[in-house]
Amino acid sequence: MTNSSKTTDDKLEQQVHPRRWLALAVILLPILLNSLNTYMIQVALPLIQHSLNASFSDAQLIVTCFSLSLSITLIVSGKLGDIYGRRRLLLIGVSGFTLMALLSGVTTSPTLLIAIRMVQGLAAALIQPQVLSMMQINYLPREKGIVFSIYGALIGFGFAFGLTLGGLLVHWNVFDLGWRTVFLFNVPFGLLVLLCLPLLPESRGNRAQKIDWTGTVFIMSALFLLVYPLSEGQKQGWPQWVWGSLLLSLLLLLAFVIVEIRKQKRGGTPLVDLTIFKQHLFGVGMLSVILIYLSMFSFFFILTYYLQFGLHLDAQATSLAFLPLGCGFFLTSLFSSRVVSRWGMAVLRIGALVTSSCCFLFILLLQIDAVQVLDLPFLALLLVYGLGLGLVTTPLTRVVLGTVPAKDAGTGSGLFNTVMYLANSLGVALISILFSTMLGQSLDCASLLDYVRAFSVSMTACGGLAFAAFMCLCFLRDPQ
Repeated sequence: MTNSSKTTDDKLEQQVHPRRWLALAVILLPILLNSLNTYMIQVALPLIQHSLNASFSDAQLIVTCFSLSLSITLIVSGKLGDIYGRRRLLLIGVSGFTLMALLSGVTTSPTLLIAIRMVQGLAAALIQPQVLSMMQINYLPREKGIVFSIYGALIGFGFAFGLTLGGLLVHWNVFDLGWRTVFLFNVPFGLLVLLCLPLLPESRGNRAQKIDWTGTVFIMSALFLLVYPLSEGQKQGWPQWVWGSLLLSLLLLLAFVIVEIRKQKRGGTPLVDLTIFKQHLFGVGMLSVILIYLSMFSFFFILTYYLQFGLHLDAQATSLAFLPLGCGFFLTSLFSSRVVSRWGMAVLRIGALVTSSCCFLFILLLQIDAVQVLDLPFLALLLVYGLGLGLVTTPLTRVVLGTVPAKDAGTGSGLFNTVMYLANSLGVALISILFSTMLGQSLDCASLLDYVRAFSVSMTACGGLAFAAFMCLCFLRDPQ
């Protein structure tokens, strides 16, 4: 190492926070809070629907409205943290998230729960960008590898055990609260995070920057008008307003692109610097993200409904079915980035191909035995599915963002997270349309044969999306 390099490292050492490793534990707590919340609700969703006398589309909206409001707010929340302070935005986000968790746990109306979940998504959107920014600025370059590895493993942990914990909480039925415990669990957890936040140093970015509110309104309106009609349309028989909303969504997206390009040409600060898509590989990478996450979230949703409505399993049994899947995901999440560094993009391609193959093998097993899904063959297949999922999703962030120059890293990161959560909303909305159409009956009236048919067709779609992601990944070069 040269003397100049040593001098630079010494200066960086003096600038970073001396208690940064203690701070890392505090920084990551809100991410675990959000991750557990997301996956616990997946298992409890059919019970929530039954308890509140909600429709199938209402159940979709409980999931999609949270992800939708989160995805569209992520675009601006990072800039808000730069301007007003990242710890301050984190405090507001965790406070709002915890309050909405409490309200979700006591509500008795599906409509009110949907509205609360939408607000909770807005609060969650204030959390993630601040966490990523703090991880970026509080650690030395040589430390960031382990920091982001811990971050990825924590996401894997939340996925692996959130699904199981949700089922156990409902089964334990503490204080006879039933499904409400999956929301109320977040209240003491959120209060713990709030108590720890003062340990974090405050930080800001460029306070002089401005937020493109025109672009924000256009993109938020467009995405909402795209997802909401897909969830409501089938329940209402696809009235004309649904098609009008979808058309208006496309027009607003076009208007957003025009406004952003004009602002860029005039030297302004657009909400999204669309020139990033001149990086061809970034566009291909983002398409891979959309496809694999559409497949993943669709799979989680329909598997839960098949197990609880088709086979009449309780929440605990459902969580046991998800346990091998989550464990497989967690295991490969721990070392996937290291393996990618050695073997390159082949690892992600194998992960996507394994995920796709498992979907089609699941259909084959259903034709042999559609009932005993907790037997060894099914559980082994779910374990392999989780292993493949961890290989492709966990390192995908680094690989996709590695295709853009450093100056576009902020824009790329914001778009990646937005697209990931938007895929959650679209995946649930679209697969629900396919599932209920193939079911041909209401959830309560459909026979097991109806559920097998609907689940098999839906799994074909999930497998096809994962295979399409594999094809896209074939066009991405190995990260340097």
